[in-house]
Amino acid sequence: MRNAILTILALLVCHGTTAQNTDTSRFYRWYTYNFTESQEFVIKNILVEEAENKPIQKSLVVVYSGLSIGQKIKIPGNDIPNAIDNLWKLSYYSDIQVYMRTNEVDGVKNATLNFVVKEQLRINGHRFLGLSNSQAKSLKDEAGLKRGMYITPNLINKTRVKIIQYYYDKGYYNATVKFNRLPALDEKTGKPMPGFENFDIVVDKGPKVKVYDFAFHGNEKLSDKQLRQSIKKLKRRYHKINIFASSKYIEVKFAEEKENIITRYLSKGFRDARILKDSLVLINPKRVVIHVDVFEGNKYHFRNIIWKGNSKYRIGFLDTVLGIKKGDIFNQTLLDERLGTVNTTGVLDIQSLYMDDGYLFFQITPVETGVFSDSIDLEIRINEGTQAKVGRVSWTGNTKTNDKVILREIRTKPGDVFSRAEIQRTMRDLAAIGLFDPQQLNVNPKPNPADGTVDIDYKLVEKPIDQIELSGGWGGNAFTRRATLIGTAGITLNNFSTRQVAHPKNWNPVPTGDGQKLSLRAQSNGSNYQGYNFSFTEPWFGGRKPNSFSVSLFRTVNAFDFRQRTDPKRQYFMNTGMSVMLGKRLKWPDDFFNLQYIFSFQQYKMQNLTSGFYGFPDGFNGTSYNPSLQVILTRSSVSDPIFPTSGSTLALSAQGTPPFSLLRNTEVSKLTQQEKYKWAEFYKWKLDMEWFTLITKKLVLMNKARFGFLGYYNKQMGIPFFERFQVGGAGIFGFNIAAAEIISQRGYDNFSISSTVTGSDAGAPIFNKFTSELRYAITTGQTATVYALAFLEAGDAWNSMRAYNPFQLKRSAGVGMRLFMPMFGLIGLDFAYGFDYRQVPRSGKAGQVHFFIGQQF
Repeated sequence: MRNAILTILALLVCHGTTAQNTDTSRFYRWYTYNFTESQEFVIKNILVEEAENKPIQKSLVVVYSGLSIGQKIKIPGNDIPNAIDNLWKLSYYSDIQVYMRTNEVDGVKNATLNFVVKEQLRINGHRFLGLSNSQAKSLKDEAGLKRGMYITPNLINKTRVKIIQYYYDKGYYNATVKFNRLPALDEKTGKPMPGFENFDIVVDKGPKVKVYDFAFHGNEKLSDKQLRQSIKKLKRRYHKINIFASSKYIEVKFAEEKENIITRYLSKGFRDARILKDSLVLINPKRVVIHVDVFEGNKYHFRNIIWKGNSKYRIGFLDTVLGIKKGDIFNQTLLDERLGTVNTTGVLDIQSLYMDDGYLFFQITPVETGVFSDSIDLEIRINEGTQAKVGRVSWTGNTKTNDKVILREIRTKPGDVFSRAEIQRTMRDLAAIGLFDPQQLNVNPKPNPADGTVDIDYKLVEKPIDQIELSGGWGGNAFTRRATLIGTAGITLNNFSTRQVAHPKNWNPVPTGDGQKLSLRAQSNGSNYQGYNFSFTEPWFGGRKPNSFSVSLFRTVNAFDFRQRTDPKRQYFMNTGMSVMLGKRLKWPDDFFNLQYIFSFQQYKMQNLTSGFYGFPDGFNGTSYNPSLQVILTRSSVSDPIFPTSGSTLALSAQGTPPFSLLRNTEVSKLTQQEKYKWAEFYKWKLDMEWFTLITKKLVLMNKARFGFLGYYNKQMGIPFFERFQVGGAGIFGFNIAAAEIISQRGYDNFSISSTVTGSDAGAPIFNKFTSELRYAITTGQTATVYALAFLEAGDAWNSMRAYNPFQLKRSAGVGMRLFMPMFGLIGLDFAYGFDYRQVPRSGKAGQVHFFIGQQF
């Protein structure tokens, strides 16, 4: 078309002085040119019109043509063809013609140019057919089509390529795209809209291509099986089940897998290994075979390893930390980890060794000084630099929390030797106090080489931590044999400040800022049960050392019938008590350990509770007292209190009362029931352990073990009917009913496991439980943490150590979801299947649904 236009331009040129309407006429006559010599013209005027007399932006044509009035042009020449090219590149026009009329004044040849263009149709609207609404929305953003865009073959082709590439990246290799062009109609009048069209884009993404197999070529030292094992995120279609891998082929994933293949070779000593090429062969529209050609090279071993530049540590010690000996297989991954350039294992490395002792400017460079047929000599060059000290320490982001709360967790003080480990521990401690968002905690060390100091700036982001609890739990009740609803209302202030209580002007909207915890809670299921609790905790009692202080008051009333409170025949159990706790952070074995002393005093009032009601003796009506001292040794190194990804917790506790029966002069057999049970006596051991292991970025394995033992001092007194372990169910009651401790075991009704063993609801004196839980983080944002889980659980209860058998347990498995919202705490829903429900008659059925708010299993 361009050549035709240029020919017309050369032949159809106007010349003369006849008076015409120069704005609209395309007046011309044949004119003979000498094509061997160009003639020069001066542009007198530039006119623009649309071929179909439609509105058009005339100035746009003039500007983009590159021509201007007064400009000198030559015909024949490049000026007019270039102007047409400039306009053609815009893709706005389907036809471009240029007419020219000339005249001569005072020996100057003038030219009036008339551009006649036909504008392309424009997009009025478009829609995607064959896709869901969500898919169409995503694809609309990807295609980038907008109303008013000119419809050109190039636009259609580009859009088609974008859509096909979009699905290609997602593993759809057979996607097709069809454009249906429809007349555009005015939405109000229904009349055609001149110059506009609508698009119906029909997309058939086809089946997703899956990997049928991997075919390796050139591998002799490593087998196909070994190379396939290095591929983590892609699996063969007929391969064994792997819930963490997908058989769907996605190019980006395979690019990562190629790096994994080379990493496997490097770990086996093949330092020269590389992938020569890879190709994809479609064996049918749904299956592909990935062919990978590898070059293995020789297998190398470490030979001589020489240290240069070290003065802080002797060579023997560095060799020990490095852990690589002469003759070991050359493993580049292991070398990088031990030197500290890339370390994801947490094992001590050379760089950490120096950085934790202040050598911030430390540099380490491994150099291959000799490469032989099967071995490599290494020279590890160290530039220790000077030992840096901490300069200025600052933090930002604490809008509610007082500076002293942060300062007491900071382990990097001005003047201290710089330590990367201390920075990491500070970050962990700041996250552990629960006032800041762990995902957004950051630190910015600013070295000052001039004076050898490092300024450290901690970036903090406070998160909502106060909780209003309006909770409900629904589950089976072992006593009533029917489902029950437990309701709870409470408020927990996790950043309370007693100092600000007397200063209402500083409330926000309550006294906050000192990291103290204040909790008020009420729980009830109607007339049968009520529980009330108040607690206050000061984590730094006295303000100078991490010694905690806590006090709590509580009262529970559990009625076993529906009689009025004033009815003398009413059966009820009332527990009123208080506790005081003093805690201390230890320095040995390490400062993750804490030691707590808890003194508690409880009063139990019972009325008309015959045997069978939680194991109470026949006809006992009266009051019992339970003064006890509990010592708890804990260790917690978890990375996050809500969704831990690493670390562990350990809690070993011993609790006991004085041996009142041994201190009396009267024989137990001669005591009345009221005298015998006036003072509770027991000793109690508990052990809880948890381990968190990060499998992938969002997948965490939690393993947990629990054990509890309740013993007695005097055989004639026997096991007390207080402080036992009620095993089974959702565990939403906590330490409430009959002063027993609830041990959850999903897949079985409340208390049903211990009730099967003892024959009553009092609970058992011994329990053991194991849990393995796989957690997948859906979101861990500041406003909410959501994760899915799958679990295996096994546990049981026993009457005596003779009957204790940790290999015969009640088993269950299930899945669930957790939602943590700062204002409401933890919300959970689990479905569990009890494999041994037939051995637990009171459980009723195998499948159990457990719903709760505010209590974690």
